[in-house]
Amino acid sequence: MPEHPVAYNIAQAAKVLGIGERTLRYLIRAGQIRVARVGRRVLVPHSAIVEFLERGGVEQVLYGHVAVRKARVEALA
Repeated sequence: MPEHPVAYNIAQAAKVLGIGERTLRYLIRAGQIRVARVGRRVLVPHSAIVEFLERGGVEQVLYGHVAVRKARVEALA
C-alpha cells in the first residue's frame, strides 16, 4: 500500500510541491502538470507530481493570460 494519496486537491498538491496554489494553477493551465477532473473538482495525481519533478520542473513560471497562451503554443511546437 502506498504511503501517499493517489491524488491531491490543489491545496494539497501545492503544499507537497512547496509552491502557492496560484502558481500550481498556472502550471496546470500551461500544461506542465497533468490533472484529472471529477465534476468540478481538480485532482493532481501523485504520478503527475513525480513526472513533473523528474522532468526538472520549469525554469520560469509565466503569469498572465498571454504568457499562458505562449507557454501552450511553445509546448505544442
